Amino acid sequence: MINLANKRLLLLGGSLWKDAIKDFADEHNIILIATGNDASAGIFEIAHEHYNVDSTDAEAMKQLIREKNIDGVYMGGSEPVISVACSYLNELGLPCYCTKEQWELLQNKSKFKHLLIEHGLPVAPKYDISSLEDIGSLANEITFPVITKPTDGCGSNGFSVCNNLEELKEGYKRASVASASGNVIVEKFVKNDGVVVFYTFSNGKMYFSGLEDKYPVRYQEQGSYVAGMFIFESPSTMAFRQKFDCKLQNMFSSIGIKEGTIWIEVFCDGDNFYFNEAGFRYGGSVSIYPVDYLYNINQVAADIYYALTGESKIYGHISLINPAKQKESYYCVYGLHLNPGTIQSINGLDEICEMSNIIALPITKVIGTNVASTGSITQVFGFVHFVFDTQEQWREIVDKIHATIIVTDEAGNNMLVPKINAGSLKLRL
Repeated sequence: MINLANKRLLLLGGSLWKDAIKDFADEHNIILIATGNDASAGIFEIAHEHYNVDSTDAEAMKQLIREKNIDGVYMGGSEPVISVACSYLNELGLPCYCTKEQWELLQNKSKFKHLLIEHGLPVAPKYDISSLEDIGSLANEITFPVITKPTDGCGSNGFSVCNNLEELKEGYKRASVASASGNVIVEKFVKNDGVVVFYTFSNGKMYFSGLEDKYPVRYQEQGSYVAGMFIFESPSTMAFRQKFDCKLQNMFSSIGIKEGTIWIEVFCDGDNFYFNEAGFRYGGSVSIYPVDYLYNINQVAADIYYALTGESKIYGHISLINPAKQKESYYCVYGLHLNPGTIQSINGLDEICEMSNIIALPITKVIGTNVASTGSITQVFGFVHFVFDTQEQWREIVDKIHATIIVTDEAGNNMLVPKINAGSLKLRL
């Protein structure tokens, strides 16, 4: 391993897993420098130096990198930041796991869908609708339900399930507003309690890093589906890998993917799989923890090492997982959803974290945060990562979570709302 002592690492994000960054930096005596226009972000808490520079301002960032003698840049997980940063890092000749072209191929839902089709991977049927006017002219050809979503969105923003023409028109408008480009995808709705697959890349080789069953929850007001819960390993793992691993490796090789982590959401409809969308980053539920727990890959350490050295090393780093934590058969990522309001108090987090089954509890909100009714991931307070052996044990832990964690608004109401009925849900184990 290359000596990293006194290397200067610029952080553009990663507040949700700041402890993972700090642990690796402390182990190797790395100097952390934080930037961004939000001084309350977690990366500012762990940084030795910090600068109020917008991470998406390419010219300002290039100047900062040169002036502060930055050795490497860790981009974190923000899509708008990565989208811009990959270009100026490539321009400066600093190690970066992706190019702008690769990022756009995987980030843009329409481009990714074409890439999947080119490599023989199944996708949901799409309607050729590019304006509101097209909806009227194609009315007799549309079989409901369908979904509308922005071509370049994330976090379920602008996503709708539409059961008739009026809902389709409203969903199209909502998706268009949520899209930076104004472009919308309309496609067949398939049952979306599917799977998410993770891969880690090193020197162009694809390493399987988990297949989770997805349990989405619906926000009735917006008609949108948001991450409710994920459970590793899916019973579909072996069949999925036998069917798709080779095709996926060939697809990613064709666009020159060599480093980084990629997740892909795949819908299941009976025995049929439909590849939906990808992320060239960690999963939004902070997937670094189950990947390390199940496959001994600390993706944060691997990414920092690559950013500082340009060399790929995904094994042999410090683990993210406390060795005192229990080892169980299944790994659950449980979403904590909030009703709208302003957070006045937060209680019970420490008590939950002390439980032997709890692996991590990344939180996205703080006291004073105003939570709007969006029907998207912005209404998620955080994710409880825990392990379990049986359905009964899972139910006991979920009940304990909701009895212990209390997030109140200014009127004293508990904003935390169970979106999954633990008493009646049958897990796919």
